[in-house]
Amino acid sequence: MHPSIVPLAAIFRLNTQLLLNCLDGLDDDLAARRSPGQLNSIAFLVAHLTETRHYLATILGQPLPSPFSPSLASARSIDEAGPLPPIAALISCWEVISAHLAVILERVDTAQLNQAGPKMPGSEGTILGSLAFLAQHDTYHLGQIALLRRAHGLPSMTYALPPREPGRRGA
Repeated sequence: MHPSIVPLAAIFRLNTQLLLNCLDGLDDDLAARRSPGQLNSIAFLVAHLTETRHYLATILGQPLPSPFSPSLASARSIDEAGPLPPIAALISCWEVISAHLAVILERVDTAQLNQAGPKMPGSEGTILGSLAFLAQHDTYHLGQIALLRRAHGLPSMTYALPPREPGRRGA
């Protein structure tokens, strides 16, 4: 793995598991529930994060077809999303794109990191800048999901992580 992205890959890897921890004990009704003020639901945020990781795979030149309908894939808000998949389907989609992203991140090289990429907040318009912003974006929405979990009366998200295989990095 390129040394410049080792910490970013670690954030993606941690966020992959923390999202699963946030969804522990959550049923479809709670996942779809919107808090007062018409906040996004957990289900929408999970779908959005999954789509963002699909976008990142595309930026890195290894797209994976979106599992979601075009309306959900392009939604910028829950009101544009249409029906959301059940939580089990969202988890499955999250795990697939996260595993795919882990493999891609292992193979990124200096030339690719320096290529022009989408101009994102706080980035200089390179692929590396896009990776950095999207790692922050992942974390931002993960915090929202953790807060919504508590607002729905569930225990706090845990930082418990499964044992890792020796020598494995990935997202």
